[in-house]
Amino acid sequence: MIVVKLMGGMGNQMFQYAFGRKLAHENKVPLYLDLQFLLDRTPRENFVFRDYDLDIFNLDVPILTTEEREVFFRPPSFLERLLGRNASVSKVQEEGPTFDHKYLLKGTKIYAEGYWQSERYFEGITDELNRSFTFKNPLNDLQQQLHSDITETNSVCMNFRRTDYVNLKGSSETHGVTGMSYYSKAVEFLKKHVGDFHLFVFSDDIEWCRENVDFKLPTTFVGHEYKGVKFAAYLQLMSSCKHFIIPNSSFAWWAAWLSKQENKVVIAPQKWFENADLQNQSQDIIPESWIKM
Repeated sequence: MIVVKLMGGMGNQMFQYAFGRKLAHENKVPLYLDLQFLLDRTPRENFVFRDYDLDIFNLDVPILTTEEREVFFRPPSFLERLLGRNASVSKVQEEGPTFDHKYLLKGTKIYAEGYWQSERYFEGITDELNRSFTFKNPLNDLQQQLHSDITETNSVCMNFRRTDYVNLKGSSETHGVTGMSYYSKAVEFLKKHVGDFHLFVFSDDIEWCRENVDFKLPTTFVGHEYKGVKFAAYLQLMSSCKHFIIPNSSFAWWAAWLSKQENKVVIAPQKWFENADLQNQSQDIIPESWIKM
């Protein structure tokens, strides 16, 4: 069995699930999700506690129980080793955000800890992931009307990630906030390449956007009355857009990735991390077909 440690918000959990699904697919063994870190509420400085978010999708994957954890990590006895049963766990821990094929281990008992933020970690299972990441709950009437507006226009999803990136020292020093000059350049690029378009602005700080975002274009600010349970409807609405201007956010990354638009233009920031060491290792985060700016 493959066990993947979940940590971080929804976008991070989606990357972790995708990596685990790839390992399970290649090794032909079942996948389990380990929620122990998410459930641990031990106080931490500069830390945002997260919940399990993948239950917004139609996933068919079990959660590792306490009893299963004990069995999984229990060292094999002498007799089991002699008989070649119950092999020891192989642990794979990500050292940095650069893709490395060495993490795609072969084995029947693997525990994976990392963020795995690269499409290269799940090459070959795109159809399987698209089936996994279908939304459990349908859009309500209000959300469905906005969905119609998005699909009936040349829609551009513009996402702003703020909150902890602005307010928490650890997040600010690691990630940093994508500046307005990036968005301005992205808008000018789209004007030249996709014609007239309508901006749909999504954010964890939508009021800031209402006060600060004005590109003199048709614009809809998508308030949190549209977000749905655990921002599931937000993700679904974002992924319904035809083109994307995303920040350094895994949530927005997945919204763009989930889009079924064949000719979509996705613009992502060249600078994904404020931390220089992480930034130097970030070349594999943005898919080759997307535009770095």
